[in-house]
Amino acid sequence: MAGQDSKVYVIGLMDGIDACLLEITAVGDLHSSEAIPRWTLVSFLTHPYPVGLKGDLMRICSNGTVGELCGYNVLLGKLFAEAAKAVARAGRLEMGKVALIGSHGQTVHHMPAPQSLYGYQITSTLQIGDPSIIANECGITTVGDFRLADMAVGGQGAPLVPYLDQTLLERYYRERKRAGMLLNIGGISNISAYVPPTQGKERDFVGFDCGPGNVLVDHLMKQLYGVEYDKDGKIGFLGKISSMLLQELHDKDTFVPRCPPKSTGREYYDHSYVERIMALGKTLNLSTEDLIATVTDFTAAAVCANYEQFIKPLIASADEVDLFVSGGGAKNNFLMRRLQERLNGVEVYSAEKLGLNPDAKEVWMDHSSLLVKCIFILFACCRLYALLCLVMKLTEEGQAMSQVPLELQKK
Repeated sequence: MAGQDSKVYVIGLMDGIDACLLEITAVGDLHSSEAIPRWTLVSFLTHPYPVGLKGDLMRICSNGTVGELCGYNVLLGKLFAEAAKAVARAGRLEMGKVALIGSHGQTVHHMPAPQSLYGYQITSTLQIGDPSIIANECGITTVGDFRLADMAVGGQGAPLVPYLDQTLLERYYRERKRAGMLLNIGGISNISAYVPPTQGKERDFVGFDCGPGNVLVDHLMKQLYGVEYDKDGKIGFLGKISSMLLQELHDKDTFVPRCPPKSTGREYYDHSYVERIMALGKTLNLSTEDLIATVTDFTAAAVCANYEQFIKPLIASADEVDLFVSGGGAKNNFLMRRLQERLNGVEVYSAEKLGLNPDAKEVWMDHSSLLVKCIFILFACCRLYALLCLVMKLTEEGQAMSQVPLELQKK
């Protein structure tokens, strides 16, 4: 099988609902770790939740009942299935030609810190939108529970995007004595870094959550301005950064300085966290613009602190260092400026420069968050490419894809 090129079509689903259809091609020996996965974006779309559902989910995350979780678990499974069918139609591909669906589900709670239960140390996470519903509605093998699978082998369940980051960065830096980092700024910011090989050491790769991404700023924009986010960072540019508030946030935040591996979520950066910021702003007599500017800069400061403490020592041998930013935060021009100003010696770019899909430049620019999330889901679905190899083998042997057992979710 060496030297052969084989391809499959896979659908990735993310909460929201973002959906994309990829053609994934395996170049080389499918059973070799040196086989190279390549992908082409066929279609993407956003299949929005029904009006009112987002509010229901936010409420369920904080004080939902078991009965509600059961019901919404099935409802979301049906909605995810609709999104999968829609993205296949958009790509003009018959559903029967889809080999695999990878669904992240909707996170309702994430608890990476161990807790003691009956003598066991437990970490846990819960995503709803049952994969069995999706599989039955679409007639396609569906893989899910990625975060819990990561926890089952000792991981934090987040961030999960570093596998895609590693694939992208290895291609870009394989022949360069440079270090590259990918920063995804969604609600939470997470960073991945490619560490170039040095004498006696092979190349390395690290990834973890840094702290808040857009979550705090978005909360404030909703409360102060009645809008979902600071478009283009315009409000941030109008304000002045308060060193006193910034220092207070730095001193009180216990997650940012924590050593990797680590992950966090809205359970930590929650409504009470935002209320404390509002109270501090009032005490310091800050304007609403000053609050937005300072909290936006706190995201940049958290990224910088993690870089300086945990990544910079690993890449000291690199001649130059690049940072590629994706997600909604990449569209906040004020945040991008603060990142560049804080990260001395690091060149900050949009992730577009990596050329994730050179034939769809506008797609990447307008939907970077969607692509990073959904394409990662596809690679996670392939379980670090090994599952893709098995899928290819089964396809060659003529076995029906619907018969691939769910046990293949195991790493």
